[in-house]
Amino acid sequence: MCRDSLTERPSCPFGALRWPALRARLTVVVQATTDYEVALRGSRAPGSHGQARALARHDRAAVEAALVGLLVGLCVTAPLIGGGRTLLLDWGAGPHNRVVGQSLLGVNRGLTSGALSTVGFAAIGRVLGPARTWLAVPAVFVVGSLGVSRLIGGSRSARLPAVALYCVNPFVFNRLYAGHLALLLGYGLLPFAVVSALRAPKRRGAAGVAPALWWAVLTALSPHYAWIYGAVVLVSFVVGRPWGFRRAGWFLGAFAAFVVMSLYILLPHSATKPLAAVGSTSLDLYRTTGDPHYGLFVNVAGLYGFWRLGPGPQLPKAVVMGWPLLLLAIPVVVGVGAVTALRRPGPEPGHSAGRGALLRRDDGAAQGAPARRRQALVLLLVGTAGYFLALGTQGPTGPLFRWAYFNVPFFQVMREPQKFLVLSALAYAVSSGWGVERLARSVASAKRATVAAGVAGVALPLLYCPTIFWGLAGQVSPSTLPPSHHQVDSLMGNGQGRALYLPRHLYMAYPFTDGRVVANLGPTSFRRPVISGDNVQVGRVETQSTSPRSAYLARLLAEGRHLRGFGALVAPLGVKYVVLAKAVDWETYSWLGHQADLRLVHDSASLEAWANLAYGGVGQRVAHPETV
Repeated sequence: MCRDSLTERPSCPFGALRWPALRARLTVVVQATTDYEVALRGSRAPGSHGQARALARHDRAAVEAALVGLLVGLCVTAPLIGGGRTLLLDWGAGPHNRVVGQSLLGVNRGLTSGALSTVGFAAIGRVLGPARTWLAVPAVFVVGSLGVSRLIGGSRSARLPAVALYCVNPFVFNRLYAGHLALLLGYGLLPFAVVSALRAPKRRGAAGVAPALWWAVLTALSPHYAWIYGAVVLVSFVVGRPWGFRRAGWFLGAFAAFVVMSLYILLPHSATKPLAAVGSTSLDLYRTTGDPHYGLFVNVAGLYGFWRLGPGPQLPKAVVMGWPLLLLAIPVVVGVGAVTALRRPGPEPGHSAGRGALLRRDDGAAQGAPARRRQALVLLLVGTAGYFLALGTQGPTGPLFRWAYFNVPFFQVMREPQKFLVLSALAYAVSSGWGVERLARSVASAKRATVAAGVAGVALPLLYCPTIFWGLAGQVSPSTLPPSHHQVDSLMGNGQGRALYLPRHLYMAYPFTDGRVVANLGPTSFRRPVISGDNVQVGRVETQSTSPRSAYLARLLAEGRHLRGFGALVAPLGVKYVVLAKAVDWETYSWLGHQADLRLVHDSASLEAWANLAYGGVGQRVAHPETV
């Protein structure tokens, strides 16, 4: 008979296989919850009753954080729910996202980064349909709220302000409008990864390289986290004692494990020519922007600086009167929290010191104030590093950034340096939570302290970035693809022959997006493989594509009015159909109707489609190249 006891080994064969690991896990949980109760109450609660009460408080904190994140997420996405597809600048989520595409297989010039998010979003889309285009948004807020709440720990007076500032800020606003949902999902997971990095140096075995797994997962979501989270791992290695071979071995082991798990990204990136040029032009095109009145440094400190200035969106600072004054208030609260965490000798009587991410005996970390001081120092360093790295080639560290861009392998993925503000936003959020908690302690009543924390900590982010709610103040609305897209998809069906989707733009505005510029919808609107525009068309830069196919198509389209056999010229590219969306400059493609080898098979208010009579399979030779 199997015995159910914590002190005796079970006699059943299957229980014997699992019992050591289960008993170790139960021991860790019991010890951790006991320490949590010590941190909350200031004295050890005897018996299982105190342990259960501490665990209940921990669960309640997680539930509160999740509910706050869900509330914020629903307030942001409310006008998008159930109303069609959410289409954003880099979020062209049509009905036919491929789970296994060229990027995942590595045949798209070795561009395998972002494979995890691509597969995940596409697989979810197969189940949820259009709903998956907006469900990712509240998911980002829920995950981010849980993560930052776990990282800061402590009382509600600390957790709620940290959650509010981490979720509601201009960085999140800009990235939502741009549709960088994979980056934001990594943003939500980052606090969990920071907890792992802070604990790991003193752990043994597989637990010591847990940050490598986080590192690889975040990089799979967005390759920029190779450097963003890499900064966290490096600082966690540098800050703390004791130094020695064991600590150095942890860092080298974590780095080596990350490299091994990310070889599917690193090797293709180093062995193939990228799809887009990443030289000096990219540095100028994607450089962090300054505020026209307050300059670069204030703009970046305010979590602004996204390179794309228009068309849209209207930024929160454009509608908030005196936004620099609110910006000044945030660093004051952040500074109070950082100084408190770094200098405070211990918890004040009658108030919770906070479990935090480190107050556990099982990782060997110091208890109370020393652990929080180390946590605060790590966040201060990575937040400061994030600020200066976000300046890119500008500011005092500009020459170092430029050198790394041209000389350090894989650093060219950070051609848009403002993404480093992820680190600053995290440091702001946690330190502001500590600051509000410290200010609230001046209030005698615990209930009044919670109210004061809500006013001082939660209201400040809401006032600073109020337009993030209700679809970014109505700037993002649901879109419905016209029926003609489904009709053309049914007409073309599925097969090897490709569809050439015009107009040839990487981004363009459609009538059904109310004129808002979104990612080209061709690749996700049809089951058949699609060739669409990859020309970025920003400022004076027409394209950064290195694809010979794109250069060939650009030459053909430039001479289109003089051609009569366009079908034969694109047939070697495997083009079986030509689809023209009636958007932007579609009238300039009227010459398609004069081609002898194209037959019109669909014409509606939103699309035209031609069958290529010259199509004979992929790889056929061009019959008359002199006609180009």
